[in-house]
Amino acid sequence: MSSEIAKKPRETFKAHPIFGWTLTPGHQVKVGFRPGVVQTIDAQGNRHTPRAPGEPSAGKRLAIYGCSFTYGTGLADTETYPALLQQALPDMRVLNKGVGGHGSVQALLRFRADILDGQVDAAIFGVISDHRYRNLPHPYRMKYHLSPDWYRIGVEQVPHARLNRSGDIDIVFTPIWQPSLLRMNFEVFLPDEYVLDLVTLGVFREILALANTHRIPVIIALLDRFDPHFNERMTRTFSAAYDISTPYNETYNFRPDDLHPNTLANRCFAERLLPLIQAACTQPVSP
Repeated sequence: MSSEIAKKPRETFKAHPIFGWTLTPGHQVKVGFRPGVVQTIDAQGNRHTPRAPGEPSAGKRLAIYGCSFTYGTGLADTETYPALLQQALPDMRVLNKGVGGHGSVQALLRFRADILDGQVDAAIFGVISDHRYRNLPHPYRMKYHLSPDWYRIGVEQVPHARLNRSGDIDIVFTPIWQPSLLRMNFEVFLPDEYVLDLVTLGVFREILALANTHRIPVIIALLDRFDPHFNERMTRTFSAAYDISTPYNETYNFRPDDLHPNTLANRCFAERLLPLIQAACTQPVSP
């Protein structure tokens, strides 16, 4: 464990040639607006999910992929919904693979790598509607990467998805440095909401096909409802997709200090996921 404690989450990132960035193993970060709360990155580079003393180290590995909602921005190690699921599922090993700023494309790439390494037996993909703008090179999200912090970390590119003429997903790598975005509004030239949805649907078709090939149960967990039409399209399209979102208000979010889901929202996520996990892990994978 590093003796240094970062002052903000981005200081825990390190550059990665495929995923863009990941968490640095053995780092910690303080939660600025919650005194005494420190978040921990474990030796494997995952957000720490505490296990009770005496719990077996073996068992099915449940990998939970996602962004800061899954990582648990603002939360202590014991408060994230992956940590709460670990408490409820002592015979499984819950791996919190959430990374701030990641989208569904990074989730697909990490899932693929974990399968190759034999490191996943079941998977949950935490999704928010903003991932649609992260899954292709959209200026709305790319502008975030113009912060000097990304230069200091050394991140050079971001993986994105493109639909080819067959309607299949191709992964491309976009250079992170796009200073022209500061001088012009490119949004007017970009795809509409329908196409944004299509790209994300294509990414999850890839994820589910990969999971089916390797007989890995998958749950797609929709964690917010900023765009109800997107959630409804996901649940209509995929039988593995479930809307477990909570209302966006002061009851369920760290407001005004932070807009991420708070401890109550994460308890709701865990409670809603638990029966889905228990069912998914006892049933055959759907073709």
